[in-house]
Amino acid sequence: MHSPQEIRLRYALQTTPIFWISNHGTRSVNPIDLEVIADITIKFLKQSKNPVVLLDGIEHLIFENGSAPVLRLLRDIEEWIILQRAILILPVNPAAIEKKELALIERNMNELRPNSNEERANE
Repeated sequence: MHSPQEIRLRYALQTTPIFWISNHGTRSVNPIDLEVIADITIKFLKQSKNPVVLLDGIEHLIFENGSAPVLRLLRDIEEWIILQRAILILPVNPAAIEKKELALIERNMNELRPNSNEERANE
């Protein structure tokens, strides 16, 4: 078993910002602090080689802030994703947000669909 320090060194996680979007906890960012979320993400994109960003909880951000500010946040992050040739992974539950919001999010992204075996298992 590897220690947390060995794992961080092995996978270079010491430079990877990991935080929770929450009102509670020491390593959390308040969901209404969209500027802080953008700042952390953009700084990471600027200083990383081949960066990958996972932004989970977009539905919660929309609930807390409304769709317009969150869509602006995504637009800003998407611009840096393109400039840095990075990858943005944005899990979204289509049933949790309005169709209009989903269409605006999907407009500049490629949807990854589950493989056919997973689709059959969910039927």
